[in-house]
Amino acid sequence: MVKARLTVMYRDVDTLGHVNNAVYLSYIEHARVLMFKEYFAKYGNFHFVIARAEIDYLRPLFLLDDVEVVAWVSRIGRTSFTINYEVYNGRGELCARARTVQVAYDPQTRSKREIDPVFLRYLKAHLREGDS
Repeated sequence: MVKARLTVMYRDVDTLGHVNNAVYLSYIEHARVLMFKEYFAKYGNFHFVIARAEIDYLRPLFLLDDVEVVAWVSRIGRTSFTINYEVYNGRGELCARARTVQVAYDPQTRSKREIDPVFLRYLKAHLREGDS
């Protein structure tokens, strides 16, 4: 499990005064990058593409809110894996739930591939089963 902390910036807010729905994708991306930062530093890039992203918006975030994104791997398949996310405001209130499905990708053949065994071990270290 990874926890990413951010602060809502002016650029994140729409004309209604709350964080624009599309910005949540950047917030969860930040947590995803942190999840794999150690792997990338040690082994280099493992290519994957986002095949699906879904977000349930539960309560708004506002300018200068502190934000915490909690992320964990919830499912691992042969060629894909799922990451779940929870987005909280600074008061600890759950503001959104999200999920992304990543597919292992070979940029040379432009097709999916099996998850590399070393990356698979790394994914399993972040696995929290039971809520995929």
